[in-house]
Amino acid sequence: MKHMALVAVATTALLSTLATRADAQACLGLGSLTAQPTNATFTALFSDGSKALDARVGFGSSIAFGGVSAQLQDYDGIDGTGKSIGVDGGLSFITGASRNITFCPIASLGYTSLPDGGSSAYSASTTDGAAGVAIGARVGTTSSVALIPFASLQGVYSRIAIDGPSGGSGSDNDTYGLLSGGVSFVLSSSVLIRPVITLPLGLEGSDPSYGIGVSFGFGKR
Repeated sequence: MKHMALVAVATTALLSTLATRADAQACLGLGSLTAQPTNATFTALFSDGSKALDARVGFGSSIAFGGVSAQLQDYDGIDGTGKSIGVDGGLSFITGASRNITFCPIASLGYTSLPDGGSSAYSASTTDGAAGVAIGARVGTTSSVALIPFASLQGVYSRIAIDGPSGGSGSDNDTYGLLSGGVSFVLSSSVLIRPVITLPLGLEGSDPSYGIGVSFGFGKR
């Protein structure tokens, strides 16, 4: 649940056929940074046995973008709340026969303090790094009302560290993939609704996560 990225719902062929305008953050399912250089996105996330609230502030230009995020997680049957912070970034390339598809190499780094289950004797945390590619495009008939189908595929390296009583500690690591995506609904030039689905690949015992978010663009160039 702590690894949130964005299940593919649109193919490149669909994007090439339907896209009307390429935006810098279309590959993430977010609004353009060309006119409004900053956006704030708030997302509720759900999976089997857990739920989370995520907040991200994004910024950038038509070429490069980045973001900082924070997340609170709740796990069924475990006392306490998980807390995450993260940073992410990417580059935006316009491609396609009509130059209407946004392709982005992306990367992120996050740290999570896991709940202790009510015991102060133990503490656990994870550090996660991810990198991959994302693709998206804006589909619509007006400048303010549109759809943004998006998808991404990333590789993730995750390390968990556990500190116990009397100085005892241990760690483990894992690698896996994340396939994610959605279709954002642009309601105005500065507001969109962003459903997301994330499917871990090759991670034993993992479940898909589902989310719904709202993003607000602000600022002027």
